[in-house]
Amino acid sequence: MSASREKNKRKEEAAAPAAANEAKKGMSKGLKTTLIAVCAVLIVCIVVFFYMLTSGFFASHTTAATVGTHKLTPAMVNYFYKGAYGNMQNQYGDFMSYIIDSDTPLDEQVYDEESGETWADYFTDQGLINASNAYALYDAAKADGHTLSEDEQASIDSQISSLALYASYYGTNTSGYIAGVYGTGCNEKNFREYLEVVTLADSYATATQNGFTYTDEQIASEYAADPNSYDAVTYRQFLVSDAMFQTDSTDTEDDDAEAEAETLSDEELTALKEELASKMAADTQGDEQAFIDQAYENCLESAKETYAEDSATLKENQLYSSLSTDVADWLFDAGRAEGDTTYIATDSVYYVLYFVSRSTNDYQLPNVRHILFSVSDTTDETTMDEARTKAEDVLTEYEAGDKTAESFGELAKEYTADSNGDEGSLYENIMPGQMVTEFNDWCFDADRKPGDTGIIETSYGVHVMYFDSFGKIYRDALVENALRSADYNAWYDATAGDGSYTTSAFGMKYTTK
Repeated sequence: MSASREKNKRKEEAAAPAAANEAKKGMSKGLKTTLIAVCAVLIVCIVVFFYMLTSGFFASHTTAATVGTHKLTPAMVNYFYKGAYGNMQNQYGDFMSYIIDSDTPLDEQVYDEESGETWADYFTDQGLINASNAYALYDAAKADGHTLSEDEQASIDSQISSLALYASYYGTNTSGYIAGVYGTGCNEKNFREYLEVVTLADSYATATQNGFTYTDEQIASEYAADPNSYDAVTYRQFLVSDAMFQTDSTDTEDDDAEAEAETLSDEELTALKEELASKMAADTQGDEQAFIDQAYENCLESAKETYAEDSATLKENQLYSSLSTDVADWLFDAGRAEGDTTYIATDSVYYVLYFVSRSTNDYQLPNVRHILFSVSDTTDETTMDEARTKAEDVLTEYEAGDKTAESFGELAKEYTADSNGDEGSLYENIMPGQMVTEFNDWCFDADRKPGDTGIIETSYGVHVMYFDSFGKIYRDALVENALRSADYNAWYDATAGDGSYTTSAFGMKYTTK
């Protein structure tokens, strides 16, 4: 090999490591750039994920449950969950605190010991059943062309506006306040959607129920087939209980008598109760005053003042549905006659019964207007006096005019605190017992006639009353209500479905309990 070739070879060998090192440097730089880019993307993804998590994105954009063809976000599930809780709260009121501890999370309170189901599970289930029914009715309403009325839409807007006022009070916006009340992901947009769904569903159901009509022939046929469900009975009742044979230490100083009473067995008490009940029934047969007298003689000393009144045992105009089956069956027997008596045993007491009369409820129901001057505390005489003065002034104003139903209605629109003031405060076909006692008694006074006025006081305040007219026959109203209820229930069951739903484990993680 020549000297020059040898020299060139050494140069090439010397250059090779340098070239290799440059190549290595190039690869290292590219990899580093790639890693930096990947890390940047990961960081962005993590930031976005946590933003989506904390901002409520998942709660308002994922699917937590499916009802029918509707996919419900966690936020929507929250609304129905809270609705189920609210329904129970409205049902039990102050007694709710005996059922659920408000200081402990619902998912830590067991509802069913056997299954381990918590109260959170219970309200989730009830809420989703309600959601399934609501969306089914919503779909049916849309298919039937039923839309929200102007008043219903205004009601939704009013609810949103009310939340906006609360939000302003607490220094936040409407969506922020809604999220605080209903949970992460809940906002003004999806809350309005929730309100529109449940309002349209309820509106459609109400319109359907009110849309059922019946002919006089249908009503008469239904009554003839089952008069017991629509007639009413008046009777007297006395209860024979264990307490009548157990000596109260405050009533006697005879320790022996008390000890003897305390040792009575269940069998002995039952025998004593039956003996008294059967004797009272036999002795008072056909003699109403005798029944009244014996009720007074046999009642506990602590009840003497009550039974001194003839009305203590009287039960007037009772419907079959309001009584226990055994008592109702005896009272509504087709052969029952005035003065009949009997006694009926239950697990704890004996009923002694005296039959007075049976009514076919063929009287007309009252249509009444009133102007309410509301008083929150009717024991406050100063406030009540102010309400009485206003009532008297309005009645005077009415009597100075043309004294018609229409003129009274106009005054009601101006003055009443009742919610139906815009309709002239008219209540049509008032059922017995529908209103508070004083209101009821005024409406059903036997001498009442159209055009009558008066002033009464109730637990709501002071009312100026106006008897407008007579409405439906009570019996016919009962029959019509029963037919409508049966038809509506059948329609509802067919339309609302079975309340079925499915849930997504991922989406349900973002619901708020």
